Amino acid sequence: MSLKKKVLVAVTMAMSLLVIAGCGGKKEEKKAAPAKAAESKVLRIATNATYVPFEFKDKSTKGNDADYEGMEIDMIKEVAKRLGMTTKMENIPFNGIIPAILSKQVDIAATGMTMTKERSKKVCFAAPFYESKLAIVVPKDSPVKSAADLKGKNVAVMVGTTGAKYGESHGMTVKQFDNSSEALLEMQVGNAPAAIVDKPVGEYYSSLEGKGKGKVKVITIADSKSELLGFVMNKDNKDLQTKVNKAIADMKKDGTYGKIYKKWFNADAPKLPESAEKALGL
Repeated sequence: MSLKKKVLVAVTMAMSLLVIAGCGGKKEEKKAAPAKAAESKVLRIATNATYVPFEFKDKSTKGNDADYEGMEIDMIKEVAKRLGMTTKMENIPFNGIIPAILSKQVDIAATGMTMTKERSKKVCFAAPFYESKLAIVVPKDSPVKSAADLKGKNVAVMVGTTGAKYGESHGMTVKQFDNSSEALLEMQVGNAPAAIVDKPVGEYYSSLEGKGKGKVKVITIADSKSELLGFVMNKDNKDLQTKVNKAIADMKKDGTYGKIYKKWFNADAPKLPESAEKALGL
């Protein structure tokens, strides 16, 4: 068959398919609708599973949703349940979280992110679920008593965090790592005299057998700002933000939030602002 005939046959077949598709278009739409609806029932969640006790997993696991643990993981799974959705976790580096939200690769992030006015220009936050301050973690016999003792010294921090910014703005030389665990290890093996992390991270680490228990002390940085943590979403997705806020409000009312908080921090849950906008004064 000549090239010209082959092209003619191909065009004829294509036109025939278009006619068939045009006749059955309505039926095809009805078949496709359930698949689209099913897809919308999946909440795509970005996390950086190295932030104990908020989100973490055993490195030996495959990374299925059931492998993730932590206070924030319990929170987001409960929120998804109340929204009638299943979860799909994506474990990515912390500095890739906001780009993933902006590109709509994921719907929401559960990654222990601090709410700031600067970040709120790019993304939106759900109502806060935790309030924290920064803390210094040092060996038990360290002479360090406050942040002032670390001026001009190396300090281990997690990249892109408020702890990193605090160190830089207070005359410290920051050594940045992908996660808090690596920063704490750097301190414990003696390569840095201290690590700056969120207080709950330091306290959890200091209670672990074989790691920080009996080996380190945690010093609250008194002049560090109170930090509020919340789920992160795309600014275009106000509908999801509204639904997530309602779920969190309901969890506070029925005691579910209090139980999750008690489980991870052995303390009563604090009263927090009902929205990120109120928390940030927006």
